[in-house]
Amino acid sequence: MPSNAAAEPGPGLPELVLRAARDLDKVGTAFDAELLFSTLLGSVYAGSLPDRAMAMESFGHTLREYLSGTDTGPSRVAARVLDALTEGADRQPDRGAGGPVWLSALGAVRVTGGYAYGDRYGDQTSYLITYAYRDEPLGGPEHAVVILVDHNLGLVKDLVIAAPASAMLDRLRESVITDEAAMTWLAEVDPATVRAASIGYLRATDTVDELPESESLTSNWAMARARLAMVEGAPVPADAPPAPEVDREGLISEFLNSPEARIAGLAGASGERREAVTYSLGLVIDFADTRGGDPLRWSPRAVEVFLLDWVHGRAVLDSRDTDALPDALGAWVLWAGRRLGLPDVALQATFDEVGAVRAEFARLCATGERQSPAVRATARLIAEGVDLADEQAVDAWLRTYQSDN
Repeated sequence: MPSNAAAEPGPGLPELVLRAARDLDKVGTAFDAELLFSTLLGSVYAGSLPDRAMAMESFGHTLREYLSGTDTGPSRVAARVLDALTEGADRQPDRGAGGPVWLSALGAVRVTGGYAYGDRYGDQTSYLITYAYRDEPLGGPEHAVVILVDHNLGLVKDLVIAAPASAMLDRLRESVITDEAAMTWLAEVDPATVRAASIGYLRATDTVDELPESESLTSNWAMARARLAMVEGAPVPADAPPAPEVDREGLISEFLNSPEARIAGLAGASGERREAVTYSLGLVIDFADTRGGDPLRWSPRAVEVFLLDWVHGRAVLDSRDTDALPDALGAWVLWAGRRLGLPDVALQATFDEVGAVRAEFARLCATGERQSPAVRATARLIAEGVDLADEQAVDAWLRTYQSDN
């Protein structure tokens, strides 16, 4: 696992980047040059912590100064491409004549469209913005920036620069048309809306300890960010507004009065069983906060994440909870899917996943191997019979526990 300690680009990196970019002038178009240089910057992005975006901004200044001081043919070309991929494009003076014919086309693109593509489970959404060079012969083909967001992770899972854009859109349209289960969708969206919807996920990805496994995410990051910055529209707020609060009690009450809850034997539960069911349903709703705030959106993948990972790091479960949680979740996903109008095949696949992982969920509850330190401490505190209502007793126990561990 990566260290949380700050890791910034080393002093020798500018020289290494220039050395790798020495043949930039041999590519055929501005598009090729921007894509190649973005790939070189991607290795720097991947190795920078704790905030990759801030580290890249700092490295951009350092690299620009190095290229200016070197002042060779390759360094001047590299500097022009760097300007096109950073905010420096609006600040830098003309570096004079000479160099590849496509220099004037660097970054000179216009936005031609915006789209969103996803599945009805809501697990992932691909946000697309298409661009065309003002001078296509020198600039290159119309292309699409594709930002694949994984809503279960809350991160960008991949970044793709696709050319020609029309071929990418044709494939997406064809996939929707041929999807017999009608589980995928494609919508035309205002590019400014696409930018606003995706930028928060990019920020989250910039600061995550471990990036998703995707070479194209890092290699296309600089070019994708440069293209997003060109989209006109309302400025993206520094912090997204909080999602409206869910009426937890109302939602649980509505569910417990549903046919799904009655068939599962949850509606008439009483005593300790009722307490375990209600606690389980609260966890189901809590999980929604980590993936966009919609407690009705479930999928086979979400079930797996919830039962085999998330809940073990957040909640203390006794034997009654271990029995009740899969029962409650199974009925909930059927009820929620019906509310959302998901096809029967999707409802069945999600419900079946609850059964498929139930044994592993029970094993993890028994071993506690995926408990977070906080959950492990709380479980031990309860097991030792400490009165949770007695703050002094809890504080004394925690001091002893921390000194022993």
